Amino acid sequence: MLMRRFLCSKAILLLLWIALFFNSSAWAQLANPRLALGTDRQNLSISWSSVEGAIGYRFYYAPYPYTGPETVQSLDLGAVLSLDGELPEGSSYYIAVEAYDDSSATAFSNVEYFVLDNDHIAFTSDAGSSSGLTLIAPISSSITYLIDDFGEIKHQWQNSSTPKLSAYLLPSGNLLRTGDVNTGLFDSGGKGGAIEELDWDGNAVWNFSYSDADKTLHHDIEPLANGNVLALTWEDRETIWSEVIVEIEKTGSEGGNIIWSWDVFDHLGELGLDPSAANSEDWLHLNSIDYNQASNQILVSSRSMDQLWIINKDDGSVAAISSVSLSGQHDAKWIDDTSASSNITVYDNGDSFSRALELNGQMNSIIFSYGNNDSEFFYSSRISGTQRLGNGNTLICAGVGGLVIEVDSEGNKLREYVNSFGGTTPMGQATDLFRAEKYATAYTPYF
Repeated sequence: MLMRRFLCSKAILLLLWIALFFNSSAWAQLANPRLALGTDRQNLSISWSSVEGAIGYRFYYAPYPYTGPETVQSLDLGAVLSLDGELPEGSSYYIAVEAYDDSSATAFSNVEYFVLDNDHIAFTSDAGSSSGLTLIAPISSSITYLIDDFGEIKHQWQNSSTPKLSAYLLPSGNLLRTGDVNTGLFDSGGKGGAIEELDWDGNAVWNFSYSDADKTLHHDIEPLANGNVLALTWEDRETIWSEVIVEIEKTGSEGGNIIWSWDVFDHLGELGLDPSAANSEDWLHLNSIDYNQASNQILVSSRSMDQLWIINKDDGSVAAISSVSLSGQHDAKWIDDTSASSNITVYDNGDSFSRALELNGQMNSIIFSYGNNDSEFFYSSRISGTQRLGNGNTLICAGVGGLVIEVDSEGNKLREYVNSFGGTTPMGQATDLFRAEKYATAYTPYF
């Protein structure tokens, strides 16, 4: 599976933090500064927040990729709060800053890295946020966007239809997204029927349609490391629909083979489900899928049951059912999909307020929660998503209205963005987002 958490980069960042620690004074009570980064081909703009009580700031840098603590260098900048300048093409560095007073120094700001050359997109990150670009696919638009922290479009793809509903950026720079097959069948929210892959320049690489009177793709897909794709499908069972997970092996530029499948009707007893109690065709409404390559397990979210399920892919058995209180949740995924014991993030839509949650791997305990007080309040009754970023921050998308928030591990809001892109509907412009996904610097060859 694609490793969304970029463990290699995280390990390097950890080593750099350790190196920086041993090159600094002991930690004190001064607040940590927050670093902001802007790149423009060969020009670099760095700034950081003023720390109350600090008398100066030290700037640390090391070549990227990181090769050891001996490469870390520093500059004492006194009371200066920014650096600007032009560097040779191809310059690439890790950077961080600390504040100090007469007797001590702070912990370090967020550690960022950059690459400056004509092949990389220029973008700006807000102070303290994770450096990178955010992928959004407005529900009412056939255009998918990569934006920076301030909503500036850095790249876009014109697609064949509106999304139905998820979209992913692949490490190659290709866009993998869901699309619509308008058959008039399976009339429920999230119905799609198609998957398409476009290269960076917008050329179609692969198209796949899986929609007829008996079945259709819906809501979410999951790209795997071997190039295959996991997908959610509805299958007609006369009075209700079954939820069937399929693994698709690409064949040529159009088409694919179903090489594995899992049908919820084969596991009703394990899940404690009674189809006779269903009050609608779409009685389970799965809305997200994720894969853990270490455990060979699949994680899905059932909005109607207010539950998350972990499924063993080898034999199809149900490994776990969430027991924490959820309401209409979306976007459940492992934080580290290379760890069998990884915690899980999920957007809990709720009835009157929403929360971004981190659950333990057994899904029976809440580790982190953001939402439900005056400063943290946000709400989206449907769609939406939560993502744990490589630097420990959490990206939250309250999908109705297109609100995107980034908070640090202490719950401090670092940035807030309201989507302004979308298509025209009878009610006006619609800017709703199924979710937002942030990709770190150097995730692709293009930024």
